[in-house]
Formats: sequence, structure tokens, C-alpha cells
Amino acid sequence: MHTVGEKVIVDFAGSSKLHFRLGYHSIPSMSHVHLHVISQDFDSPCLKNKKHWNSFNTEYFLESQAVIEMVQEAGRVTVRDGMPELLKLPLRCHECQQLLPSIPQLKEHLRKHWTQ
Repeated sequence: MHTVGEKVIVDFAGSSKLHFRLGYHSIPSMSHVHLHVISQDFDSPCLKNKKHWNSFNTEYFLESQAVIEMVQEAGRVTVRDGMPELLKLPLRCHECQQLLPSIPQLKEHLRKHWTQ
């Protein structure tokens, strides 16, 4: 899945300046294994709430390469206790760490980073 995800990034992003991350939620929202390929501009109408933001911008999101290494070394993936609590953290910009009070304000703030 990681290799396919990397190919999707190359095919989609091409020469754009977008940065992507590949990974998994520590507690999946679906019963089947699925890999997230996430652009770091977070320009999506699907991003609607703090829980969703924090699922990609805290330790709740497990980098794909780290998961691969866990499986190779231990034969399984383990996550630390307290993962659900990470979804309740305040909204924080993943670029500059500024706290924002709402998703609309966070999205407006993120636009400033795109033009830099």
C-alpha cells in the first residue's frame, strides 16, 4: 500500500509544491486496513471538525514508514494508551503551532502558509 500511495502522489502532484504524508489512524474508523494519502495543505471541504483535524495532526496518525518498521521488527503494530484523548486536543496549526479556536479560522490561517 505504501508503494501505491507513493505512486498516487507522483501521479497526482507531479511537479506541484504540495507535500503529502502517508499513514494510518492508530484506531481505524473502518474495519478494513486502509492507507491515508494526505496533502499537507488540508484544502478539503471534508475537513469539518476538530476530531478529524487531530486524527491527522497528532500522534494519532501513524506514519506509514513507522508502521512498516513496527511490522518488520515486532510482527505487529502497537499503539500507546490514550490515543482517543488526542482527538480532543485544541486545534493547532501543523506548520507554525498556533492555536486556532475553530475549523473555519484554522482553514483561513492555513491559506497564509500556502502563499509563503
